Amino acid sequence: MKRMKTENFLERYNRIYATQNKITGTALFFARDIERIPQYISHVMFKNNIIYENNIFISIIKSDSPFGVETSFKKELAKGLSLFEIKMGYMEIIDLEQILTENGVTEKTIFYGVEDIFTNNLIWKVFSVIKKLSPSFVQFYRLPTDELHGVMTRFEM
Repeated sequence: MKRMKTENFLERYNRIYATQNKITGTALFFARDIERIPQYISHVMFKNNIIYENNIFISIIKSDSPFGVETSFKKELAKGLSLFEIKMGYMEIIDLEQILTENGVTEKTIFYGVEDIFTNNLIWKVFSVIKKLSPSFVQFYRLPTDELHGVMTRFEM
């Protein structure tokens, strides 16, 4: 999967944000980290030209300790673009909607990436089956289905 370097992403984002009409409201985008922006985010913003007034990257980070939840808005990356981090213990089960509400995030839509694996390699086929049988990110965090937009990325191995 091609991930975009943060500097390149911000350059394109700033250009589009300044010139394009924006959708009213807040969009959430899930990303493990922002050192390299996931392909689905670039696809949504730059190929499909979907930019909201407020765009928030949500990063969920598992810590080495079993318990504890810390949330914070990090630096504003650009106008209309910020990062919200949730650091949680590896045994914690969080209520993501409640955390967002408590931090004043009222999203209009939530974007997330979905990977689909196609392969002839037996090992990757087994991995693909396990991935399909496992609960999805959406199910695990019980995200509101009426606000979700999954963006499919197909991997051929």
